[in-house]
Amino acid sequence: MDGKKRKALGKLPLILLILTIVLAMPIGEAYGALQVRRRYATLVFSSDFEAVTKKDANTLNLGIDNWEEFDGNPNADMWIEGLDRVTPGFTCHSESRCLGLEILSGGYRAEFNIHQLQNLVEKELFVSVWLYLPPDFSLHVPGIDWNWDQIVNPYFTGPPYLPYFSLDVIQPDITKPIFNLRFDNRDMSNKLTTIKQINNYPLPRGQWFNVQYYVLHDPVNGAIKFWINGELLFEVNGLATANPSVTEWFTTPAKIYYEPSDTFSPYRIWADDLQIYNGIP
Repeated sequence: MDGKKRKALGKLPLILLILTIVLAMPIGEAYGALQVRRRYATLVFSSDFEAVTKKDANTLNLGIDNWEEFDGNPNADMWIEGLDRVTPGFTCHSESRCLGLEILSGGYRAEFNIHQLQNLVEKELFVSVWLYLPPDFSLHVPGIDWNWDQIVNPYFTGPPYLPYFSLDVIQPDITKPIFNLRFDNRDMSNKLTTIKQINNYPLPRGQWFNVQYYVLHDPVNGAIKFWINGELLFEVNGLATANPSVTEWFTTPAKIYYEPSDTFSPYRIWADDLQIYNGIP
């Protein structure tokens, strides 16, 4: 028997052991064990915004495909804090520069979007970003108990922008600094489902906090995990996170998007130290 045959036969016991374990699993677990996942997650992009500048009103020179969406509102803006302006009493998370978004009046959307994820990470996305909400952050529509502000979208597909997932900050009573977190999924039929709500969440206002999320982009067996400051807040599997007819998908790691009847001004959010991996590091 030559050396190649001996080496192949030597691997048989290990192969048989793996098959025995998988066949003994329930079908769902066996499928999960056999799903093709990345070898090791790779950091595909990072920025501390120190060398970032605005290319135009809607894009940054990040080196990856990005678009800042304001729905045509001339009173919504983005800027590089520490370069384009200096906000009194505010410091970036690291070093001297970070990204700022704001809405002054006349609209309710300001988004920091990273596009072309199908090229950047393919099917698995892990994002870590530091966010900052003002110390007096609050919602402002009187007389309703569903005041909301969407601050992160782990994934969007589109256009037609379905399905997508969101993190919403809810303030049932605007006279009290008590907030809920709501994790919502909108599916291919545009049906909205709340996956989880955390009531009386200690929302970090006036301090930097770390948001991390993982997305497996799949039209049937997708998955999402979400952390704030290292705490896993929820995990869901078997979710349709992709549109089988659309290749393009993107993520929104920082956002202002609130109840349209809210006329308060200004709304602001800052982002810093962004990292993107093609899997959970």
